Amino acid sequence: MKEGRKIANIKEKISGLLELFLKEKNLELYDVVEVKESGNHILQILIDKENGIDVDSLTLVNNYLSEKLDEIEYRESYYLEVSSPGAEKLLRNHSEIEKAIGRYIFVKTDNQEQTGYLRAVTPEKIIIEVNQKGRIRKIEVETKSIRLIRLAIKF
Repeated sequence: MKEGRKIANIKEKISGLLELFLKEKNLELYDVVEVKESGNHILQILIDKENGIDVDSLTLVNNYLSEKLDEIEYRESYYLEVSSPGAEKLLRNHSEIEKAIGRYIFVKTDNQEQTGYLRAVTPEKIIIEVNQKGRIRKIEVETKSIRLIRLAIKF
């Protein structure tokens, strides 16, 4: 339980440090993750932007945060990793799902997996347009049955 509170506290501190800076740059904090690899502490900061993030924006955040972390005395020894959540980022809440309307997504429920274009979202369901053997169909998926939903790359 202590670790859970600790990471929550770190997320709050990082969010507070970045809030105004990210707002000025039209960026958003997607997540803060602490990992330990080969005995090294790695602080991963995931940054996103409405139409995707670029390397220059990530560099700006990295430089800004490097200075600010020293002010709060985060850790004596750590690696800072600032990156994007990736092309296939998880859609973690209703708001993120709504923002993905028109995008290509992957949805997994207990009994099916679908990949297609997200066409509509309500609190109760999503509608996905899928191509099944050359036929375009709209499939309704109840939101309560969704186990995983993320952006997808169309090949």
